[in-house]
Amino acid sequence: MANRFFSGEKASKEDAERSLMQHAAGIFDGRFHVRFESDDGGNHIVLILEVEDPSVPLPDFLRDSLSEPKWDGWRYIIKKVPPGYIDAIILCVKRDDY
Repeated sequence: MANRFFSGEKASKEDAERSLMQHAAGIFDGRFHVRFESDDGGNHIVLILEVEDPSVPLPDFLRDSLSEPKWDGWRYIIKKVPPGYIDAIILCVKRDDY
């Protein structure tokens, strides 16, 4: 059933990414990043938020503003990560000397 819910028309990846970035910038003051990922359920858009304590639930305002199962037709996931994670892990230069 889940795949039926997420089927249907989708915005282009570029348009979905742009609109989610604009929405997040309007409601979240911290560092964030938007990208597409995939898992066993297929492709999805991910909003990555840097927060002081990822184990603490988001404030009600943020949770209500971001609680959508779909974004522009794409399956939508929020990841909370500690400060510095986006630059150190997500956006780091890929190295092959390990």
